[in-house]
Amino acid sequence: MSLATNTIGKILGGQMLADVQTFVAALDTMFGGFRERADVTYALLKEDSTAFVVVAAPERDALREAAYFVDRLAREGMPLAGLVVNRVQRLAAVTLGGGKAIDAAEQLEAVSPEARLTIGMLQLHGELAETAERQEARVQRFATGHPGTPIREVPAEATDIHDLDGLRAIGAALGG
Repeated sequence: MSLATNTIGKILGGQMLADVQTFVAALDTMFGGFRERADVTYALLKEDSTAFVVVAAPERDALREAAYFVDRLAREGMPLAGLVVNRVQRLAAVTLGGGKAIDAAEQLEAVSPEARLTIGMLQLHGELAETAERQEARVQRFATGHPGTPIREVPAEATDIHDLDGLRAIGAALGG
């Protein structure tokens, strides 16, 4: 044993030093070769048979983070399958824009305040239409900044996806 080991052994005790040596040896067997495994994993991730899918909500911050990851994958030479924009607002009445719906609600309220249900539906549609327009503009901005990146959108659902039927619906949205 070296002088340092002898000194540490006298301060901490011989058994404590033996326990630390055993612990370090166990860590080495558990984590030994970490660098080699990391290099092999990195090489696998760069192969053509591997591809990354970046998923983001159609919100400014989320798409900014997605842009960072897409750019980073490109810098690292990692294959990118595309971007999935999740929870995109869709409209049933696409011909009625947000502004028109809100204007119609205001006009109806002025002449027929008892039509509260219709007024509420028009206001809700107006808000959803504005959200859809904003999201579409953000996704388009991403597409312009990352030409060639395949983009698929998954429509927002009324509830969270938690079963196979919900996953099938997402699969159908991604498939076409």
